[in-house]
Amino acid sequence: MTDMATTDMLGAFRGSGLLVVLLLWGLGGRAGAQSGAGTPASLGIQDAPLGQALEQMATATGISLVYDASLVANRRASCVTEDSPPDALLRCLLEGHPIDYVQTSKGTYVLRAPVRRPPQEGRLAGIVRDGEAGRPLANAHVRLPEAQAFRGTATDSTGRFRLPGLLPGPHTVVVSHLGYRRHEATIYVPPDGTARHEATLAPSPIAADSLVIDADRYGLTSARPDADRVPTAPLRAGGAAEGPDALDAAGTVLGVTASPPYADLHIQGSPTGGHTLRLDGMPVRNPASAGRLLGAFSPLALKGLTARKAGFGALHGNALSGTLDLHHALSAPGGEYGTVRADSRSLEARLQGTTTIGTTPVSAMVAGRVSMWDVYQDAGLHALIDRWSTLDPMLTAARLPPDAPIEGGSLGARTQPNAGFFDLHGAARFELGPAERLALSAYHGRSTLGADLVLGRPVGTGQDQTGGNEDPPFSTTLFKLPTRDEYDWSNTTAQARYEAPVSGRTTGSLQAGVSHYRSATRSETGEIQFTSSFAEPNAATAAARQAAQGQEGANEVTEALLKGQVDFALGPRWGLVWSGGLTHQRSRFRIGNAFAPRLQHQGRSTRLATAAELTVGLGPHAQLEGGLRLTGRPAQGPVFAEPRGAIRYDRPVGGLGTVALSVRGGLYRQFTAQFDLSRDGATAVVPTTQMWLPLTGSLAPPRTYHLAANLTWAPAPRWQIDLEGYRKWQPHLLAIDYPALRAVPTGTRAAPDPAQFIAPSRGVAYGGGLDVTYEGSALTGSLQYAYSRAERTFPGRFDGRQTPVPWTEPHRLALDAEVPLGAGVALEATGEGVWGRRWGYRRAYYAYLTPSPPGKEWEEIRLDRPGTHRLPPRYRLDLGVRLAHSWAGVDVEGRLGVANVLGRENVADWGLEPQRDGSVSRWARTLPGRRMTVSIRLRY
Repeated sequence: MTDMATTDMLGAFRGSGLLVVLLLWGLGGRAGAQSGAGTPASLGIQDAPLGQALEQMATATGISLVYDASLVANRRASCVTEDSPPDALLRCLLEGHPIDYVQTSKGTYVLRAPVRRPPQEGRLAGIVRDGEAGRPLANAHVRLPEAQAFRGTATDSTGRFRLPGLLPGPHTVVVSHLGYRRHEATIYVPPDGTARHEATLAPSPIAADSLVIDADRYGLTSARPDADRVPTAPLRAGGAAEGPDALDAAGTVLGVTASPPYADLHIQGSPTGGHTLRLDGMPVRNPASAGRLLGAFSPLALKGLTARKAGFGALHGNALSGTLDLHHALSAPGGEYGTVRADSRSLEARLQGTTTIGTTPVSAMVAGRVSMWDVYQDAGLHALIDRWSTLDPMLTAARLPPDAPIEGGSLGARTQPNAGFFDLHGAARFELGPAERLALSAYHGRSTLGADLVLGRPVGTGQDQTGGNEDPPFSTTLFKLPTRDEYDWSNTTAQARYEAPVSGRTTGSLQAGVSHYRSATRSETGEIQFTSSFAEPNAATAAARQAAQGQEGANEVTEALLKGQVDFALGPRWGLVWSGGLTHQRSRFRIGNAFAPRLQHQGRSTRLATAAELTVGLGPHAQLEGGLRLTGRPAQGPVFAEPRGAIRYDRPVGGLGTVALSVRGGLYRQFTAQFDLSRDGATAVVPTTQMWLPLTGSLAPPRTYHLAANLTWAPAPRWQIDLEGYRKWQPHLLAIDYPALRAVPTGTRAAPDPAQFIAPSRGVAYGGGLDVTYEGSALTGSLQYAYSRAERTFPGRFDGRQTPVPWTEPHRLALDAEVPLGAGVALEATGEGVWGRRWGYRRAYYAYLTPSPPGKEWEEIRLDRPGTHRLPPRYRLDLGVRLAHSWAGVDVEGRLGVANVLGRENVADWGLEPQRDGSVSRWARTLPGRRMTVSIRLRY
């Protein structure tokens, strides 16, 4: 019976023009049909109708098969298998077709259209505590070894951890910490929800030949409260409407501001040059792209950001206000091998992988970003450059002959903005042995920005437009100034770091690296067409040419670094860390504009520094930390000492949760100073020329004294409240003395001593803030309020009075929230409000214009009183929708947002415009208004 059936089937297939070879074991198939299991079969089909092939396969294997005929209509199949079970035969026949199957409890196979939904990912969050003292444990390792991609994280300073993007279902959680027993538990993660877990670790003595110590692990959870960390995910995600940016991420830290439009970073009231920014320990001088309008780093390359503020420890270097540290990421969340992200401003990509060289495991990563300006000019960036590159009437009038009248509205200009940037990152890690590794990394980024201006409107007036016959001194005055301003920045860093155990209680590291920064600023002016009714027009023409001469500036800083560090474990609650290093710097700059003479200077400096920090546990809840940093400049004077210290206390308080308190302070110096020279305002996309100068000779390093306190309260697993306060005494600062700068003689080849135009200053800064964070399954968000007050003297200006600084934001309220809606969709919102900003006019006015010009029209515009020029409040609200989906192992994330959804015209500063009658009017430069933003990211 079997042979006859087979012959009939073959004949039927041949009759339809098909080549079919079907070898069946029919009797076994009959038995399998009754049991519902089916029997193996061998199958050879080429280009057969799918429906016929399925029916014959079902008959041969004896399975029960049910499907809708329309599902297989007009489909054909090819399949060759040998002695395969029914499941394998079905997969072979259905390959390449949008058809799936399920098997019922009675063994029937049912074909259906595939159902593909985005994974309903969940999250795991919790806290790790000491089993005896009950206090939270910082830097405990939390791992999910059975996850599809090996996942892991570390607890923060309050003992908390969070693992997003988990598939729903049971997960094995392993928690470990040096000096504690391993904790393991099985946690069920709900779809589109958050599972909570509290791990309690029992102390365990350590008996080992080799012990690796982490300096952050001594004592309490508040052991590093001066360090605020922005994890990788927020750094790469960006805000509700804007794309990811490292500088914007730094602005989410309490006490750190990224002031628009230039994203200049300030830490707790200090100037932008008061802190250092490092990538893998190497300084990056101008951490900006597109003329300081965007961050200079591809977020896909970064692991996270650590901000250290007032009272930071002796091991973290010389800086007046704090440090910002970035590190390259070698292991990406989710275990993806590659990521591509695109938005209206840039295209980013990242590739990573692991391999083995001999017996050494190696992890490597390369990432990069390039501007999209040549393909698509982002409307927001274009509008900002266009708006801020308008020729300033007041500064232009100050450069013209003194008897040239200026007509209101006569200096409008057409701008043609241009921008471009790219950055490239590479990193590799070699695992040479247990706790022994070699890490290499390199970075190069470059940014260019420019604006072409064409001015073709009269600067002077013709005949009196009121009908009078009196001719002004300039009867006709016409300027055509095709002007191009170009800005070019680049940063390059490379470093190698080796770390390994030295003995059973000691570990050490050695790092060598180099950093190079280069900037160039050029302003070019075309021919000037000038006519006049003066008897000597050539004199007026010469004066106008001199006023409109081009400018240029440049700055280069090269720094080489060699640093070593040793970590000693002296006992269960005692630890000592010592570091020492050598730094060599070379710097040169060239400056000049219509108000400042052309100057150039170059210098070099070599510094030796050593620092030690001792940590002592005072019982289970208190800890004392003392540190000393010594810096010397060979053959250039004394050794500078910087003592620093901290005391910390934390413990659970009954049913009120955990409370952590720290008080920190010390002396801080800075040996490489940053100065911002105000430009003359011909174009103002970037209003200052930045220069870095290693301090030598008569310029004593600036110094400040810090006193800071932090209180962290975790009343419940989902809540955290942070309160901070600080005060900085600044008895010796350095600043540009603009009157002295203008008086520096030029025309000689000798480079001037910077002490001729850089003078001492003094000041004070104080403030505080409150940060409330909530992390739940239906809402994750934070609310911040920060108060900041800073005053200082400005050499040669404002009669030596202490004046509020221009960069401070006295009152700042910030909101950040995310609401997951399920199915990979989430709503996002970010907002801020800033009140109390001073220095309302353009910075160049206060630097170069006469403080109190005569005339009653200037009575309210006292340029010698910048503290009285209050700007209106700045408000901004961004809304966005994030969508995530997965196809065949590729994660797709898109974001659609509206920046400044309220459409508020926020004033950045004011300009002044002289009028025909001798009066002066005020006009506002505003930040970008409402605009749409779109971005997409692919991970695989």
